[in-house]
Amino acid sequence: MLTYTPPESRPIAKTREQPWLLLLMAFAWLWPGVFSHGLWNPGEPAVFAAVEAMQSGASPLVADVLGETDFRISPVYLWTAAAFQNLLTPWAAGAYDAARFASVLFTVIGLTCCGFAGFNFLGRHHGRSVVLILIGCFGLLQMAHFMSDMTVGFAALGMVLNGFSLARRRVIVSSLLLGGGAALLSLTAGFALPLALLAMALVLPLHPQWRFKRYYITLFGALAVGLPLLVVYPFLLFKLQPDMFELWLNRHIFGEFGGIANVQTAFSLPYYLKNLLWFALPAWPLAVWTLTRIRTDSQPWSILAVSWIAVTLVLLAAMPRQFQDYLMWLLPPLALLGAAQLDGLRRGAAAFINWFGIMAFGLTAAFLWVGFFAMNYGWPAKLAERAAYFSPYYTPETDIVPMMVAILFTPLWLLAITRKNIKGRQAVTNWAAGVTLVWALLMTLFLPWLDAAKSYEPVVKQMQAALPSELSKQFADGRECLYVAENDRRARLAWGQYSDIALHTGHAECRYRLVQQPKDTATPQGWVKRWQGARPRNDKEGFALLERANAE
Repeated sequence: MLTYTPPESRPIAKTREQPWLLLLMAFAWLWPGVFSHGLWNPGEPAVFAAVEAMQSGASPLVADVLGETDFRISPVYLWTAAAFQNLLTPWAAGAYDAARFASVLFTVIGLTCCGFAGFNFLGRHHGRSVVLILIGCFGLLQMAHFMSDMTVGFAALGMVLNGFSLARRRVIVSSLLLGGGAALLSLTAGFALPLALLAMALVLPLHPQWRFKRYYITLFGALAVGLPLLVVYPFLLFKLQPDMFELWLNRHIFGEFGGIANVQTAFSLPYYLKNLLWFALPAWPLAVWTLTRIRTDSQPWSILAVSWIAVTLVLLAAMPRQFQDYLMWLLPPLALLGAAQLDGLRRGAAAFINWFGIMAFGLTAAFLWVGFFAMNYGWPAKLAERAAYFSPYYTPETDIVPMMVAILFTPLWLLAITRKNIKGRQAVTNWAAGVTLVWALLMTLFLPWLDAAKSYEPVVKQMQAALPSELSKQFADGRECLYVAENDRRARLAWGQYSDIALHTGHAECRYRLVQQPKDTATPQGWVKRWQGARPRNDKEGFALLERANAE
């Protein structure tokens, strides 16, 4: 007798995909760039200075950078970076490397939460696709591997997205994730973004797809959790540092938009749309493909993602500061949309994405290998000249451990791209593998070369090497002092980190003066220039050591 088995009760077909391969790729993607280099601009010197200040007794509620309050740096990131320093330094990692573990941790939280959101919203396998799309986005690379408190925001947004995805099944967990994520987001982005997302959450029930009892309960629970958590930080500031509370309330409560006393806006939409083209690649083309395949209001996840993107674009359009890392706010919903119709991607489109990724990343990897031989062994000669031009402080060196890592990554990528019958998910996997390969080669073969160009350490050491030995002794025992203006922030950060010469900001009568100025700037009257230097190919930012001309 023939029987009918409904689809929902049929056993799930086995898959050839192996989840451990995703974990291996994510692990391989996470670590290159975390170790073995100095502090790189634009953000690392200030963040690390704030971590050091907190370790030395500064307030844990507000970042202290050279004695100045900086509300742009999340205190949560400082707490985590300091904890990793105390745990890992010096036996397992250097101070810089240990602090970067905070970025790794928050990135892992964000990727994990976004992956589970994809699984909960879209079904089996789609969580992996969300993670692969995020790993493949160029904009996430720098903030995930360097000291960047933007990773706190990424983790918080992942929590919020995961909270929405659980509203139909696990109300308590959903409420905790939504409320906790909003509170965490407020500690890195101010109140503007979390309040906008909470307002969006309240408006979602206007659509039938979000008009169900469990979501109403979730909203109530999220507000019950989130609102008290949102006021914890202001309350602590008010009780422990009233002057800082007044400053935060009037100037920084809304993040980049300012505070109650000075709300600031500007029209920045063209800047953010232009940078979104590379920042969120390949998430945004895949999201556009999904929107052409479905009705925008056909699924709860599509309504949520489109609403999230619309709200965030409004905020970015009015943003008074143009800073590309804020595009990270768009990555979770774009990755979710991009993964939704990945299996339905036309074979021609999947083949094009796969071909483009193989060509782009393959040629880049080949260039990096040739560049490595050029800068270390002088061949090809023309490329060796260009390498020396862009990083003249680099001393050729070959470290066996980075070499082994680079050699391992290359054949693994070649193995990954040899699969046949490429479909959407395989194309995205190959793209993520290509990004991982290029980033790994860049952060192994080229890391010393990049460090010599991006770090201030060679510049500082160059100045100290140019000093007469007697003058170095006079600086060391206090017979001479070196003055630097209080507003010369980069000079103070660089020399404070890499030099053993004490800098004085309140002794304008010092015989020697360190100034921050473009190279070949005219020497002020009454002073003699003893040294000048700058990071390679940086004509706008330079430093000079001046001595009073009439000094005895």
